[in-house]
Amino acid sequence: MAFPTAAQLSRAGLDDRALRNAEMTKLDTLAKKTGADQALSGSLVWSDKELGWIANWRLAAAGKTYIWQVRGVGFDEAFRVAIRGAAQILSGNGQPE
Repeated sequence: MAFPTAAQLSRAGLDDRALRNAEMTKLDTLAKKTGADQALSGSLVWSDKELGWIANWRLAAAGKTYIWQVRGVGFDEAFRVAIRGAAQILSGNGQPE
């Protein structure tokens, strides 16, 4: 796992808002520059109504962008859902739920 630096994000023209809406091909290119194979993109937002985090994740593989979400979970679980989903996609087992 590798995270881009603030400087790398800036050079790519990606601030917080642009990062959320960036095409996965652009994020994959940036991921390669950080030493990763491809990008897993996501956002975490606290929800008082859900009494937990709402996490949205994206990953492109085999010409398709997969999107999945989890709601009302703890911070650690939000990341476990991201990694499980990425593993499911990359192993050829389809869309995470």
